[in-house]
Amino acid sequence: MQDPEFFREFIASLNIMETLLPMYNSAMMTPANTAMKSDSGLTHALPVSRKRSRDSIHPLISFPNGQIQNQNSNHCGSFTFLGEDISLQVQQQQLEVHRFIAQHTERVRLEVEERRKRYSRRIIAAVEEGIANRLRAKEEEIEKIGKLNLALEERLKSLCVENQIWRNLAQTNEATANALRSNLEHVLAQVNNEQHHANYGAGGGALDADAAAMTDDAESCCGSNYAAGDDDDMRTLAAFGGEREVVKDKVDDEDCTSKNQRLCRHCGKVEARVLLLPCRHLCLCTVCGSSVHTCPVCNTPKNASVHVIMSS
Repeated sequence: MQDPEFFREFIASLNIMETLLPMYNSAMMTPANTAMKSDSGLTHALPVSRKRSRDSIHPLISFPNGQIQNQNSNHCGSFTFLGEDISLQVQQQQLEVHRFIAQHTERVRLEVEERRKRYSRRIIAAVEEGIANRLRAKEEEIEKIGKLNLALEERLKSLCVENQIWRNLAQTNEATANALRSNLEHVLAQVNNEQHHANYGAGGGALDADAAAMTDDAESCCGSNYAAGDDDDMRTLAAFGGEREVVKDKVDDEDCTSKNQRLCRHCGKVEARVLLLPCRHLCLCTVCGSSVHTCPVCNTPKNASVHVIMSS
C-alpha cells in the first residue's frame, strides 16, 4: 500500500489550499487596505475619526468604470477556476481517505477473523487432547477391570471344582459311614443273641462255638482282643477318616467280672468309653484317651479315637 505517499499528497493539497486562500482574501481586500493606509498616513498624529471617508464608502467611484469591470471579470474567472480545482482535489482526497479507511477496515476484519479461527483451533485441540486423555484412562481402567474379572472367573471355576471334589468326598464318606453303621448294628445284634443264649444255657458246646464265631467277627484288626472271658464286652466300629459314632449298648451287666473288664486299661479307675483306631479296642477312659497315643492292649499307635456313650 502507498500510505506514506497518500499522506504526502494530502499534506501537499492542504498547503496549496492555504496558499490560495490568502491570495483570495488579499485580492478582495486590497482597495480597502490602501484606503485605510492612506487615511492612517494622513491622520497618524490625529485621533481617528469615526466617520468613513467617501473613498472608503464607495471605492468604485474613484476608478473608471471600464477598469473596474475588467478587474472584476478577471477576478471572477480566476476564483471560479481555483474553486473547481480545489473542490476536485478535496473530493479526490476524500475518496482516497474513504478507500484507505475501507482497506484498513477490511484488513483489520481479516486479521480478527484469522485470530479468532486460530484461537478456535487451539481451544478445539486442547479439548480434544483432554477428551483423548480421559478416554485413554477409561480404557486402561476397563482393561484392568477385565483382567480382574478374568481372574475372578478363574478363581470361581477352581472353587467350583474344589467344591465338587469335597462334595464327592463327603458322599463317599457318608456311604462308608452308612456301611459301617449297618455292620455295627449287625454285630451288636449278634452280641445280643449271644448274651441271650448264654443267660438261658441252651446247649453248652454249641453255645461256646457260636460265641467263638461271634467273637471272631468283632475281634481287633490287629489280631488281638481282650482275655478269654471278653465275650460279653461291647465292640464298635469307627467310621472312615476319624468319624465319631455314638452307640448305645443295652448289655445287661450283672456280674462284677464284666464290670472290671470294662474299666480303663491305663488307669483302671473309670469305665472305658474311648474306642481306639485302627485297632478298635474300647480300652481307655475319656481322660486317658486324650493323653495316651498307643493302645494299652496291643501297643498299636493311635490314629483316631471315638467316644462311646454307654447305658447300663
